[in-house]
Amino acid sequence: MTNNCQNVSNPHAHTLRRSERRASAVDAFIDLILESGNAPSPDEVAKRAGVSIASMYRYFETLDELRNDAIARITERFPELVFIPEIGTGDLKQRIVTFTKVRLALHEKLHPLQLLNRRNLQGSPITAKQLDSARLILCDQIRVHFDHELRTLNPADCEDIVASISVLTSVESWEQFRRTLNQTVGQTRRAWSTAIERLLPVIE
Repeated sequence: MTNNCQNVSNPHAHTLRRSERRASAVDAFIDLILESGNAPSPDEVAKRAGVSIASMYRYFETLDELRNDAIARITERFPELVFIPEIGTGDLKQRIVTFTKVRLALHEKLHPLQLLNRRNLQGSPITAKQLDSARLILCDQIRVHFDHELRTLNPADCEDIVASISVLTSVESWEQFRRTLNQTVGQTRRAWSTAIERLLPVIE
C-alpha cells in the first residue's frame, strides 16, 4: 500500500484556499510575535505558515497590511481574553474582580503584539485607526459592565471615569506595573481593583 503522505512536507498546503492560506500566515505572524516579542521576517512567517515566500508577497503588499490583519484577528482568535464573561452581572466587587482578571489576562498573553503595534503607529494611519477602534470597544465594555454605577452620573463625569478606567487597565499601564515597577499579577490586580472601586460612585 502506498503512503500518500510520503515526501510531502505539508499535505494540507496545496488544498487550502487562498483565504485560508492568508489566515494561516496571519496566525503564524501572531504566534511568532507572542513567542519572541519581536516582529518576524516575511521568511519566518512563510515558513511557520507553510506557504512560499512568493505567496506571502501575493497575500500582503506590505508588512503593515499583515500587521493590520493580525490586529483584526485578535478578537476571533482570543475571544476569552477580549470579552467579559457575564458582563454587567454581580455586585460591584464581583464585577471589579471579573474585569481586572480579564484585562490582566489579555495583557499577559498579548502584550508583545499590543506593544509592537503601538510602536508602529507612526506612518501607519490604518494601524492607528484599528487600535483606536479596539480601545473604543474596550471602553464600551466598561460602560456596560459598570452601568449600575455610571448611570447615576452626569454624562461628562461618566465619560471621565470610563476614560480613567480604560487608561488604568491599558497595556501601557500593564507595562508600568509589571515591567517598570516589577509588580506581580496579584499586586497589579489589587492596585487596579482598588483604583476602580475608588473611581466609581458608591450606590446605597
